[in-house]
Amino acid sequence: MKFTKNQWIVFIVVFFIGIFANLDKSMIGFTADNLISTYGFTKEQMGNLSSVFYISFILVTIPGGWLVDRFGYKKFVIVSLTILMVFSFLFGNVSSLFAILFLRFMVGFGQAGYTNGAPKIISDNYASDQCAKVQSFVVATAGIGGILASTVGEKMIHSNWHHAYYFLSAGYLVALLAVIFFLKEKKVEKVQAQVATEKVGFFDAWKNKNTILLAISVLFSNLVGVAMLFWLPNVLRVNFGVNDSAGLSKIMVGFYVVMTIAMAAGGPIITKFFSGKELQFIFVASILTAICVIVFIIAPAYQVAIVALYVANFLMMIAFSGLLAVPYQLVPRKIIGSSFAVLNIGAFIGGIISPQLVSALAKEDSYLNSFIGLAICMVISGVAALLVKKPQEN
Repeated sequence: MKFTKNQWIVFIVVFFIGIFANLDKSMIGFTADNLISTYGFTKEQMGNLSSVFYISFILVTIPGGWLVDRFGYKKFVIVSLTILMVFSFLFGNVSSLFAILFLRFMVGFGQAGYTNGAPKIISDNYASDQCAKVQSFVVATAGIGGILASTVGEKMIHSNWHHAYYFLSAGYLVALLAVIFFLKEKKVEKVQAQVATEKVGFFDAWKNKNTILLAISVLFSNLVGVAMLFWLPNVLRVNFGVNDSAGLSKIMVGFYVVMTIAMAAGGPIITKFFSGKELQFIFVASILTAICVIVFIIAPAYQVAIVALYVANFLMMIAFSGLLAVPYQLVPRKIIGSSFAVLNIGAFIGGIISPQLVSALAKEDSYLNSFIGLAICMVISGVAALLVKKPQEN
């Protein structure tokens, strides 16, 4: 990537924040297991850790994108990182259920602040043809965070879960200082400075048809992605008889590695080889993902199932990466933050619905019906993306 010195600084800062934010999100599952065994909390009580996080995330996201578009990203991100630093540190000092849930609720506020601020940072510091590539690498931090959580994070949590959150807090402190001293709100194009002065309405992004269609596509795509991550260990046990914990852990690490590669490669691949045909590419990748999901669940051999699983994961993540890259080309820059807020809401609604959908369709001895449902969701995601119209077509 050919960036200026300042663009490289911005990239490193945003990438660093993304790794810690996603490490935080991925570690919570291991933390919940540890809290159950340490303090005797029930699975239902620990399940609320996810619920309160999603609730606070959505509460901030609704006005967050608009606030970033209207007032800029630096102050917004500084406040978010301060919240993450303080409440991650406090999270490592408590043991009561109420305190744990409350602090996780507050962490959701901070996470939402970064998630809503990142697209605006990218839009304001990079040219249109650079945004997709940068976005892909930033999104890829989800996979990197998952890998770190499944390896280093898990060991830290089982050794002393308090120290794991002190470590997170220290990472957020470094990120906060980097934003304060190295991030400057400077436009790369004069026209953008003029656009920024235009009044941005609270519901402008919700009135944009492309934003809504992309949000629908993201909703169904993320629904499938969350379902795969949430249910995969149990699916491998029930449908394929895999009961070896070490084996399951290796499969999950491999899943995260494939996810990282796909997300990082998504933007550059689409920009270089499918310029002007991004939406068609996302559609085809979504359909192929649906086919691989079916092959995975009906595969007669375990080895075939794993190959189909990883191929499905790669195609799904590269399509998802594309969905988060195309808004920079299809949505007016003055509402880019608001538009990504709408997409984030769609993604989290998909994440909330996902576990219930799979469990409702699953049978005691098979997840076949559930994965047929997930394949249908991928088709819907692809069709929604294909319906998006480019600006000149509107």
